[in-house]
Amino acid sequence: MSLISVSKFNIGQTTPLQTELRRESARLWNDMVKLHKFIRKRRWKWPFRGDFEKHFKSKYRLHSQTNQALIKKFFANIETTSENRKAGDKKARYPYRDRKHFQVVMYKASAIKRKGNRVILSNGLGVKKLIVRIPKDIPIGKITGAELSFRELRLTIKQDIKIIKSAGSNVVAADLGVIHLAAMTDGETSEIIVGRGLRSLIQYRNKKLAEFSRLLSKCKKGSRRSRKLRVAKAKMLFRNDNQQRNFLHHASKQMIDYCVKQQAGMLVVGDCINMSKNARKKKKGSRRSNQMNSNNPLGQLLTYLKYKGKFQGVELDKIGEQYTTQTCPKCGHRHKPSGRNYQCKNPECDFIGVRDLVGSANIKNKFENGRIEKGYLLPPLVAKYRRPVKVPVIRLNCVVHLTDGMLLDNTLDAAQALSSAGGKTPSELFHVA
Repeated sequence: MSLISVSKFNIGQTTPLQTELRRESARLWNDMVKLHKFIRKRRWKWPFRGDFEKHFKSKYRLHSQTNQALIKKFFANIETTSENRKAGDKKARYPYRDRKHFQVVMYKASAIKRKGNRVILSNGLGVKKLIVRIPKDIPIGKITGAELSFRELRLTIKQDIKIIKSAGSNVVAADLGVIHLAAMTDGETSEIIVGRGLRSLIQYRNKKLAEFSRLLSKCKKGSRRSRKLRVAKAKMLFRNDNQQRNFLHHASKQMIDYCVKQQAGMLVVGDCINMSKNARKKKKGSRRSNQMNSNNPLGQLLTYLKYKGKFQGVELDKIGEQYTTQTCPKCGHRHKPSGRNYQCKNPECDFIGVRDLVGSANIKNKFENGRIEKGYLLPPLVAKYRRPVKVPVIRLNCVVHLTDGMLLDNTLDAAQALSSAGGKTPSELFHVA
């Protein structure tokens, strides 16, 4: 089976040839947008893609395949916008910016040649070829496409690899979240991926965006100060995106490795992607929790899990996670817990467990039985915590005052001992030796 991957890397300072190609690509895009507006205003019949290719043929200093790729992209935008408007999205707009200065230059396989650690991109007759040095860790395979943008090149690489049919007959369930990115269990063992590093990156991004918005609101549009702030904002977003992507790649690999280790061919996750959608309109959640959940890239994590698991024999499935962390797996009593531990409020039940592991055990229970059956599966008492990657310390423009504190033991054993002793105050928790 073929594996198609996209490698993105920085190519350094822009050259005059790169600038010329990106300007020529923008000229083609602007002409297509103007022609589309002209036809729509007169309510003429919309032409086919082949008509556009004939009309714009040999008018630009670009490779013929580059022209066709840009026209294909333009028509894809038109079709997507039409479908969204038919579905009721009135805010969907057709391409309207006809004064672009730069546009991505797209190359097809016929215009790409790989020679050692360099990629040669053809730009048609009379135009110099673009030669770009590529990193050594780029996968070996056939390059089927390339996109040139500002200081960046994306290569689409096709590789032939062997696919594992299934990693095993077991099922692993995962409860996705913010503090614990994924709490996984197969019924006997458990593993928790810590997500505090990802949460810190998201909060830092939101706070910096708010700070840039505040500073830009005081600047005159087009001023030198405004341009400097916009450049700094773009650099911050670029760095933050790379850090989040790196974190999610490591986390998804650890999740798939756990499934392979437990011989599980099925990974079931709770569908919580839309947990922050319209949270402010519905007035659900506090200001802190809304900021913590906003821009949470759990959808990107599922995408990584899907394609990584495909080549390890692990299938991904989603299931509704309603009441999975609120239902006691032992007696079926339901209540909303607070804190990281779950303690059943039923006086006839003495169950205590880690809240996220309770959720993952109930997800597995619901997947196998169609509903949460009480007493069917209890979560393990011991969990292994793993951090995907070390996140660099992020410093904001503020002073954090440190105070003397006390390190407390908030593990499951300490909670059980506290419950049996009848303690209720934080001062009665056990100190860490």
